[in-house]
Amino acid sequence: MANLYDLKRFDLNLLVIFECIYQHLSISKAAETLFITPSAVSQSLQRLRIQLNDPLFVRSGKGITPTTVGVNLHHHLADNLEQLEKTINIMSHSELTKRFVIYGPQIFISGPVINIVTRLLDDASIEVAHYDYVATSDNIEDLMSYRKADLVLSTSPIINRSVICEPFKEVPTVLVCREDHPRLGERATREEILLERFATYTTEEPGIKGYQTEVDEQYLGRRTGLRTNSLIGMVNIIQKTDLIGIIPREFFDYLGEHSRLREISTPEPLPSIMIYIIYNRSSMNTPSFAKVIEKIATYNELFE
Repeated sequence: MANLYDLKRFDLNLLVIFECIYQHLSISKAAETLFITPSAVSQSLQRLRIQLNDPLFVRSGKGITPTTVGVNLHHHLADNLEQLEKTINIMSHSELTKRFVIYGPQIFISGPVINIVTRLLDDASIEVAHYDYVATSDNIEDLMSYRKADLVLSTSPIINRSVICEPFKEVPTVLVCREDHPRLGERATREEILLERFATYTTEEPGIKGYQTEVDEQYLGRRTGLRTNSLIGMVNIIQKTDLIGIIPREFFDYLGEHSRLREISTPEPLPSIMIYIIYNRSSMNTPSFAKVIEKIATYNELFE
């Protein structure tokens, strides 16, 4: 790994100027190529000579010729500058592979995230990375400020002039139990539901905590048998016990018939969860990113 401190102290422009002098064997032609004055080229060369403790070029007839140190420096630079140029091209051309980083709680992975990832993968130039931000120590504003994420899905809106935060999708939820639950049928009264114990998905995500409060008010006095920060773990336990729980409908549909779960029809609808899409405002100045956001919005409208 490069020593970034040493690189910071070294003016990398000196190496570009050296390589240009080497290619032309002329200070005046190097200056013409780089659109700077011959004096600026000479001054830069002198600085590099002092740093490397070698003249690098010596007079030879009417021109100049590189020293052995200069020749060796050129051979090292040739490949490295070419790789650097390729890296710059990768960042500048949308047709080359780009990494798109999405953060969102695992509670969304069955629906909204899968839909977004599916749409992104239609573009062969994009590689997607998805992370559960509940498992990280970073909050949403840090993820945006430090450019750790291109896009965040959250149940909590944020107010920040540097980011765009928009409602993305409203996700309905369902009450479920194991398919052979000994007491509950396909329909249950409020009283029957309150006799059972709940498995509850817990997180510090403010939006989901707010949702849990709504459910607590709707089923005042409900009892909890299990609290877990793993949605998959919660579902697995519900399938093997008499506990009941609330999960996103899209997640229930995704699990399908082999999940050994059954939906319980409730006397009144359960609250829904609103999902917000969040990204840096400045990112829209990048054509490739704006194109991605447009694709996501179009895809979401088609499946509303």
